[in-house]
Amino acid sequence: MTPEQVLAVYDQAYADTYNDQFLLCEAWKPKAEMEYEFLAGLLREGDSWLDVACGTGYFLSLFPQLERAGLDLSPAMLEVARRSNPGVPFFTGDFRDPRPEWEGKWSLVTCMWYAYCLVESVADVKRLVANLAAWTSEGGRCFVPLFNPEKVCKIKIPYCNPDYFGGPFYITGVTWTWIGPEGKVHENLVAPQVEFMQEMFSEYFSKVEIVSYARNQPFPFKAILASQKKSSP
Repeated sequence: MTPEQVLAVYDQAYADTYNDQFLLCEAWKPKAEMEYEFLAGLLREGDSWLDVACGTGYFLSLFPQLERAGLDLSPAMLEVARRSNPGVPFFTGDFRDPRPEWEGKWSLVTCMWYAYCLVESVADVKRLVANLAAWTSEGGRCFVPLFNPEKVCKIKIPYCNPDYFGGPFYITGVTWTWIGPEGKVHENLVAPQVEFMQEMFSEYFSKVEIVSYARNQPFPFKAILASQKKSSP
C-alpha cells in the first residue's frame, strides 16, 4: 500500500471504531491478550518503549507506569492514541524514514498487528527493520508479531529451493489484499516469509528467535523477538 492508500483506510471513522472492531472483538481479543502477556514479560521497570505504527495506542495504554512513545502515519489513529495515553508523546510519520535522534534510545521497540505489511515492497520492509534495529538500545529488544503466510493461506510455502537450475531459489514473501466489513480495502500488502524476516533481523541482532503463542489456536501465532544488538560497523 502507498502512504496515500493507508491514510485513506485509516481515517477518523475507522480509527474511532478500530479497537472495538479488532483488538477487543471476540475473534481477535485472545490474540491481543496473549500479546499483552508477552509484552508484560518483556517490559521491566525503568524501560523505555517505542511502539512503531502504534495505531490507537491500545497496547501502550496498558502500561501507564513506563516511559513510552508512539509513531504512526495516520493523524486520525494518533488522535485516538492521545486520548487513551495522556501525556505520552506521539509522532506522525512514515516508519520507513530514519530518525537519527532515536538511534539507540529505546529499551523495547515493537511493531504490532502486522503493520509492517502496509508497504509497497519487500525493500520497504527491509528499511523498516533497519530502523527498528537502529532505534533499539544496546541491550534492548525488538518484538514484532508476524503475518505468517502458512497460517493464513493454510498452505506450506517453501522459502528456499537450494538447487533450482544450478542455484538457490527463494520465495521471499507473498502479497495479500483484504476488504474489511466496511469496504475498506487493504490492497497488496507485503508479507515476507517468516524465515526471511528472521534473516533480516539477524543482520542487526545476534539472537533472533521465532516465538510462538497460542490459546486454542490450530496454528500458533508467531513473532520475532530480537536481542543482543550487534555493534555498528
